[in-house]
Amino acid sequence: MNLARFPARRCFTATGFCLYNHKILLVKHQKLKIWLAPGGHLDVNELPHQAAVREVFEETGLKVKAVSASPLLPTSASQNLPLPFSLNLHWISPANYRLRLASPDPHRPHRTSTWPLGCEQHLSFNYLVKPLGSVRLRPNPTETDAIAWFKPQQLTSLDTLPDIRQELRRVFQSGHHL
Repeated sequence: MNLARFPARRCFTATGFCLYNHKILLVKHQKLKIWLAPGGHLDVNELPHQAAVREVFEETGLKVKAVSASPLLPTSASQNLPLPFSLNLHWISPANYRLRLASPDPHRPHRTSTWPLGCEQHLSFNYLVKPLGSVRLRPNPTETDAIAWFKPQQLTSLDTLPDIRQELRRVFQSGHHL
């Protein structure tokens, strides 16, 4: 892949990892058909932690607040924002990238019905979130195929990617149980 000459089209996303009663909240992704934390694209002028909170609500009906993964420094001249638990860059559609490079105009995004924004990579801001009030889930079939709480021992057989499974284990090990 010729990333030096034609950088991948990167879209910004945010994810909310919610631990409650030693279980983690996950959704079954409609396009990928795997379990992962609720999340999605940032809206225009939306901060990453706000997107994580919004996405958790849209996908699960759960009202949450993003919490900082590390202590924030005191400040009087600026606003501290919650720090993400992790940040990662991953390919979402290398096929879109290859098709764009093979097209007559490789500077234009290649859009598909599966990936209408033309994203090729996601830069994902991953936040720890805590429930505000009830933890009763309200499935949203337009957003996800399923939602459920999972115990750490269920991660081994979970239908997901190895990197996501490792990330979920790290969230459990973080000690941010709420």
